[in-house]
Amino acid sequence: MSNGEPITYWKALAVAADRSELFLNEEAAQACFESCNEYIERLRAHQTAARNLQFVTGWGDFDMGLQLQDIFAKKAVGGENNMVDVLQSHIDVVEEMKVVFNKFFTSTHDVDKANAAGIEVEGPR
Repeated sequence: MSNGEPITYWKALAVAADRSELFLNEEAAQACFESCNEYIERLRAHQTAARNLQFVTGWGDFDMGLQLQDIFAKKAVGGENNMVDVLQSHIDVVEEMKVVFNKFFTSTHDVDKANAAGIEVEGPR
């Protein structure tokens, strides 16, 4: 990538699709795209649940209970490798997947439109 960002597996596949080095039929691409949307919805629901875990109480007033409460809250949100951030990294990958799948049915529609426009101008042969 030109901005110094490392190229990921799915970004590499997107480049391959742009170069016509990767092919997928439109129906399969559409089904994969829709599955990605559904998966992202589930991941976002899990993120919401994880955000709510930062407010779990009931560990008592003793120092050890408060420390445990803090440890578990940070595993949910804000700590190293917390659940919200891990789920976001999964969402980011699935978004990259969607870009690849979108190329296959978008380009098919673009070619169909161009062909239809040519037929309208020139008429059938």
